[in-house]
Amino acid sequence: MSLNHYLIFIITLCILNVYGQFVPETRTGHSAVFSESEKKVYYIGGYNSNKSEPTEPNPISDFFYLSIGNDDFFEFTDLTSQAKLPLTVFHVSELGGANQDSIFILEGAHWNAEETNYVYRFDTKINQLSIPVVKGKAPSMRKGISSVSSEGKIYLFGGQIGSGNDVTFFNNFDIFDTINLNWQVGSLVNSPVGRSFYTATLVNGVIYYIGGRTQVNVYSPLTEIYQYDIVANTWSLKKATAVDADSMPGSRTAHSAVLINGKIVIYGGFFSSADTPYNIPAKKTIAMLDVNTLVWSIPNFDIRKENLIPNLAFHTGTAMGTLMLIAFGNFTDIPNSIDQTNKVIYSFLFGNPSQITSNVISSFVKVNSSNNPKPQLPTSTSNKINPQQPSSLSKVVIVGVSIVSVSVALAIFAAISVAYKRKKKNQVQSGDVLNNPNNENNEKYHYEYQQQYTSQFASQQSQQHYTRDPPTIESP
Repeated sequence: MSLNHYLIFIITLCILNVYGQFVPETRTGHSAVFSESEKKVYYIGGYNSNKSEPTEPNPISDFFYLSIGNDDFFEFTDLTSQAKLPLTVFHVSELGGANQDSIFILEGAHWNAEETNYVYRFDTKINQLSIPVVKGKAPSMRKGISSVSSEGKIYLFGGQIGSGNDVTFFNNFDIFDTINLNWQVGSLVNSPVGRSFYTATLVNGVIYYIGGRTQVNVYSPLTEIYQYDIVANTWSLKKATAVDADSMPGSRTAHSAVLINGKIVIYGGFFSSADTPYNIPAKKTIAMLDVNTLVWSIPNFDIRKENLIPNLAFHTGTAMGTLMLIAFGNFTDIPNSIDQTNKVIYSFLFGNPSQITSNVISSFVKVNSSNNPKPQLPTSTSNKINPQQPSSLSKVVIVGVSIVSVSVALAIFAAISVAYKRKKKNQVQSGDVLNNPNNENNEKYHYEYQQQYTSQFASQQSQQHYTRDPPTIESP
């Protein structure tokens, strides 16, 4: 992110704090759930690696949502004190229940490692958390699972326990019925080997599994797409190609994936090998897989705008019609001796494949402008109005004051910006080296790409780990 964009965002947050608006902290290992009927994205759990470990005996997770009003304003609302969810990271969350109005929180890692593998249920109508009585044998606690929800059932494959070089990968396939509240087991015939921090995307009753790590420093190539047919309860392996060699994304883990306009859009993630004692950004930060042809391509961005495409991992990706939100996580192209945490939410608008734009959003920031197509949000019959949203007049006042304040603040920081730009040179961005899709499993495959980062980061990262977790929550 450029200094100007960062300053604008920080100043906006200061203005919001003045007006008493809730502003979430940076985090990683969280989950995100989009409720179409309520036009809300719920962000659950995770932790801030910049903060010291909790001193209270039973710390709770952050729990808040981002709402979009009819006038396209974003607004955060904090539910932490109401939910009181025990501190949970690297878990999964999905909508479920007979009316699809409950969020189920499963698996992951807890501050209290001995905590029972509970299933938590959050009622979005009354903002209340409960632990329902569940039938069947609960699976072992794992982290790094990607889930999907279909017809009231949550599908969970793989995951891991442990961290560093002491990791066990699972290929368990568990199914949780959110209506009948019981655990089931899915077929493992022709299923992939154990893996974690991959992505799972539901497309017309078929789950597409992409990427992830299968062993320490061993990654699933993106030429291999595992599919699970929910109705048939069968697995199959499909081969993906690319429109050209440069459009083939590299192997990765801890990335995100969403479905937009018939294409699976993957974002971020990192890669490592025996040749690198640290992790580097995945090649091709953003790529799209056509679900019909299984052909990878790289999206085109509006060249008239300065689009923000940060290298992130352990973030969340959420699709709202033609809008993709990339929230929080860690930067993968910053040395570990520096703060890696991403403190903002990025929006990517796919209104036109040749005119994709990205930006930074925060509370009271409009999604669209006169120069951008309006996001196509899913329709809903819900006519609820958020009582915490200010009136239109209040919003106009807030926005007006915000613009003036930002202008004054930017003038003050202009000298800093100029000095900073003179010092900031030769930054490395992912996706500059051609990718050979035939060498995905070769450790030498990423050699040239690694050299770009080795000289810059090696001396600072050789003694570091990728994440700095609280001591009682192991990092992946």
